[in-house]
Amino acid sequence: MEKEQAARPVAKNHTLSMENRQRALLTGVSEVLGFDEGQVILMTDNGEIALTGEGLHVTRLMLEEGQLAVEGKIDSVFYTQRTRRRGLFRGKSK
Repeated sequence: MEKEQAARPVAKNHTLSMENRQRALLTGVSEVLGFDEGQVILMTDNGEIALTGEGLHVTRLMLEEGQLAVEGKIDSVFYTQRTRRRGLFRGKSK
């Protein structure tokens, strides 16, 4: 008797493009968990991402397409293994 493996959802692709630590464009964003001038925290299928810096502001937010753009002085970008939690803004569930 063969064991059936539960189908795992396939993680969507995620990209991060940064220009001179002043502008970042991210794709694969599913939720925005929080943001202020010092940090932007968001969720992708690959885990949570935090951008920290000064004077940060979200210039584009298109969750249906999974896109987010941030401008300001970006000091760091880091990933965590945290998975889903309730966010401020969410894309459509599929």
